[in-house]
Amino acid sequence: MTGRYLPEELERAQQRLDAMAEAQLEIGRAQAEGWRNFLTVASGLLAAVLVLKGRENVAELPGGYRTAVVVLVAAGLVLLLVAAFVAVSAAHGRPGDVLKYPHAAKLLDWEERERERIASRIGVTRWATVAGVLAAAAGILLTWVAPGPDEPAQTVRVHTRAETLCGELLAADGSGVTVKVRPASGKGQATIRHLTWQRDAVSVAPTARC
Repeated sequence: MTGRYLPEELERAQQRLDAMAEAQLEIGRAQAEGWRNFLTVASGLLAAVLVLKGRENVAELPGGYRTAVVVLVAAGLVLLLVAAFVAVSAAHGRPGDVLKYPHAAKLLDWEERERERIASRIGVTRWATVAGVLAAAAGILLTWVAPGPDEPAQTVRVHTRAETLCGELLAADGSGVTVKVRPASGKGQATIRHLTWQRDAVSVAPTARC
């Protein structure tokens, strides 16, 4: 195993290994600090998703838009959390990751593996961050462009020369007013009545209910 490296490389590696053995406590504290920072970042991401929102009440969105918003924002949050986790892992390694029975050649092998691991995790972090930001932004943008909820039907009371009708207002213009009138008993089909001004309808007034 040692034939892969020059004596000078082994000597320098042994010196670094001796320095690492003396600094195990500091290394452990640095890893703990890294994981604490990860928790801070994760909490900040959660707060950012809650603050950077579009429409106040997503439940008012139509079904398809509501599902898309939830999926996009949730996917963006998960991707950002993955990016933060992988970034911390690349910077600080895994807790408890130590060299057992180390020697210079083993340290050089470990350093080579670590370089490959860190490069791979940086790539994952980069793409997960970009995808997470785009997904969360798309979900928030979708709440701005989604159609609003349908306005509730307006109930009106129409006074005619012969009677007073109460029903759902369908249309009102210069020629008259159109209402949907339901039977007083609540049973049976509703009827649509078009009442012309002056001849049929005298006045129209909104009402809370019939």
